[in-house]
Amino acid sequence: MTATAGLPGWRVIAGSVPGPNHANVGLPNQDSVKQRALPGGLHVLAVADGAGSAARASIGSNFAVEAAVDAAVQCFARPPGSPAAWRAAVPTFAVACLQYFDQQVVRSGGTPADYATTLLAVVAGPPFLAYVCVGDGFLVTQRQPGGSRLLVPPPATRESASETVFLTSPGREDDLRHGLLVDTGLCGIALGTDGVIDGLLDVTRAPDGRMHHSAPADVDAYLDMFRSPAVDAADLNRKLSSREFAASSGDDKTLLMAVRK
Repeated sequence: MTATAGLPGWRVIAGSVPGPNHANVGLPNQDSVKQRALPGGLHVLAVADGAGSAARASIGSNFAVEAAVDAAVQCFARPPGSPAAWRAAVPTFAVACLQYFDQQVVRSGGTPADYATTLLAVVAGPPFLAYVCVGDGFLVTQRQPGGSRLLVPPPATRESASETVFLTSPGREDDLRHGLLVDTGLCGIALGTDGVIDGLLDVTRAPDGRMHHSAPADVDAYLDMFRSPAVDAADLNRKLSSREFAASSGDDKTLLMAVRK
């Protein structure tokens, strides 16, 4: 999947493959990815990771990314005209993502927990970048100069893992993270699900003894590579299916990137 219409001068590239744990037993990919152009040169990008133990995980993750797109269409029908307008739109967008997801689950019937999934979504209109996250997705931004940094980290490292919060979890509002980045140097965006954390991010120990994720120079290399029109989504899927990534985690692997050409 490669698109540019919503972000003039940018490329959008998505890759998603089943992880070894699913591929080895013939289960489908339970991650979902969706992107769409919005009015005024904006673009919404979303990834979701269905819970492996949930009966309708793949449906739930698809509901999540569709909810994010529907919420973005509602909340960003017109590009916000100022930083203050952007800041006001972000919490409205976050709440709308939850509401649209809930509506789809109610219409489909069954137990809400059957649709357990995470969600990470952004609305990009550089220099503005609004984000919403529930669960263990992560968001990396790249600027020139300066390189990549982890804007939205996973909530816990492998060493201190906590129970993942899903869109169907009772405490999802407490885990709901949203915010706005304003950066005139913004030149790259990467959204990833849990399955690519170990293959793409580094883990370091802070002075307080806690372990923290960070975005290494390799992330810059990924984003820079996809600036070339000769490199597309098929190349990204091959990378995500490689032995290197398979060895890092058995989970499904999804990476959605937008890069300024």
